[in-house]
Amino acid sequence: MAKGKKGSHYEMVLEDRHLLGVFFAVVLLCALFFALGFRLGENQAHSQAAVSSPPQPASAEQQAPTPEDLSFYDRVESKEPPQSASEPSQPIYLQVAAFLQEEEAGRLADELRQMGFPPVVQPPQEDRYYRVQVGPFENTELAEAALRRLQAQGFREIIVKR
Repeated sequence: MAKGKKGSHYEMVLEDRHLLGVFFAVVLLCALFFALGFRLGENQAHSQAAVSSPPQPASAEQQAPTPEDLSFYDRVESKEPPQSASEPSQPIYLQVAAFLQEEEAGRLADELRQMGFPPVVQPPQEDRYYRVQVGPFENTELAEAALRRLQAQGFREIIVKR
């Protein structure tokens, strides 16, 4: 049969060595994509583990204080912290996030300060994370009120530290 003829069929035969070559090329390509995905996912997992959910931008309606928020300030101004005769109360901190870069921790601390929280940035101790904490609070009632306010601002996974 002539090659240029219309309607003629061409048959291609692959030997075992060709099939093995194609198979190993596909396996190598899959391994390359897996390694790249793993590397990107590992970097993303570190940054997400270090950062809690970022705060949502507050609209004008969300910024208006609620009666619960106002009662928080009344409690702070009007009451003294309870003094226990047996043991002094330890201050309570609420950890909002942890960052690998000090600049990011500083930015969040500035945002918290603008929202009316007393932020503290703890330098790395046993690991590489700069911890952004709110506090100190003298009792659990004040810490719980601040926790509710933080959650209302969009912060999640807040850790209570004593």
